[in-house]
Amino acid sequence: MKASRLAIIFVIYVGVSLAWAILGGTVSMRTQESLGQLRSQVTGLWGTPLEQKAPNLIIRETVPKRDEKGKIKHEEVCHDIIPASSDIKVTLHSDARRKGLLWYRTYAVEFDAVYIVKHDYTRKPELVAQFFFPAKEAIYDDFEFSVNGQQAKPDEAVMNGIGQSIPLAPGEAATIKVHYKSRGLDNWTYVFDGGVSQVKNFNMVVDTDFHRFDFPAKSLSPTHKQETGDGWRLTWQFASLISGFRAGVEVPEQINPGTVIARITYFAPVGLLFFLAIVVIIGMMRRQNLHPMHYFFVGGAFFAFHLLMAYLGDHLELRLTFLVSAIVSVLLVASYLIRVIGANFTFKVIAPAQIIYLILFSYAFFFKGYTGLTITIASILTLAILMQITAKVDWESRFEGTPPKPPTQK
Repeated sequence: MKASRLAIIFVIYVGVSLAWAILGGTVSMRTQESLGQLRSQVTGLWGTPLEQKAPNLIIRETVPKRDEKGKIKHEEVCHDIIPASSDIKVTLHSDARRKGLLWYRTYAVEFDAVYIVKHDYTRKPELVAQFFFPAKEAIYDDFEFSVNGQQAKPDEAVMNGIGQSIPLAPGEAATIKVHYKSRGLDNWTYVFDGGVSQVKNFNMVVDTDFHRFDFPAKSLSPTHKQETGDGWRLTWQFASLISGFRAGVEVPEQINPGTVIARITYFAPVGLLFFLAIVVIIGMMRRQNLHPMHYFFVGGAFFAFHLLMAYLGDHLELRLTFLVSAIVSVLLVASYLIRVIGANFTFKVIAPAQIIYLILFSYAFFFKGYTGLTITIASILTLAILMQITAKVDWESRFEGTPPKPPTQK
């Protein structure tokens, strides 16, 4: 093969790479537009991330005081208190929803909590308990908020929550129960209080129906984890804790078609480079060189894989989209080159090279965290194999297109 032909092949390679760059930019732009436009729709239909705050508890006393004239007046004095114990049970059910090229981490949650309040105040104590909803844009089904069995009334609602006030006898304990079912997005967290706060006899159990999970930033890890048949049981248990952190769970992230397709498309020139290297080098060794126009059409078939995936991904599941696009691309290349150079070279060299450097390289992007390592290992193995099989090749004769030199007689 002459150097001029290699130069033309390189120009074709650059052209296809530019087409991939444009396609990748288009997919990324569509993904970002969908992220901005569709997230608000998902939020409106499903809800927002839920951040459940601990109830605000106040003991209000009537305290007699003398004024400047010696007369006794009664004033109300408020004391902030924390629950003597908190027993919380949470069930998280992952229910991811798809919009366009994006998956959104939606979930259903059931919250059930029992707080015990104890005090040592004696001057006509009254407990004021306020419960704050975790989010404004959410629904709360089967909602219950009671103090010693007394349900909170609608006219006692407070800003972003609901409140209840009941008198207590000196030393009398109070039991607060909260229950609701709701839906949220991305993560569910529990906040002890604003800033650094203290909790006593705290026990929270979160049951999930998913195995992959993470914890929000600036949050406490569970003190105990137990894998169940459906997912995990995560437990936060503290006898006495002072912390400014929160506790919670992030629901698993789905593979987003838009993000994966864009990354595969941007990386496509690397796979094509390896493919061309294999086909050109082995073709020169076997003296079965393709014309640059053949490489032009092969490059188009490679590009068709990503083009079809970019727009079919709007309508089919990602792995099915990948499979359909891969079959179409391989059939285009194989059916074309069988007519050009024959079935032997096509099935022994070109088809395996396409499957490895287009299909398998692209599929590596489905394994988050292992993509780079997988491609690196494959690249090194390819280099090692090429170095070994070409070590004895007379490259000078191959580039000049002259017959190989006869072996030296000894």
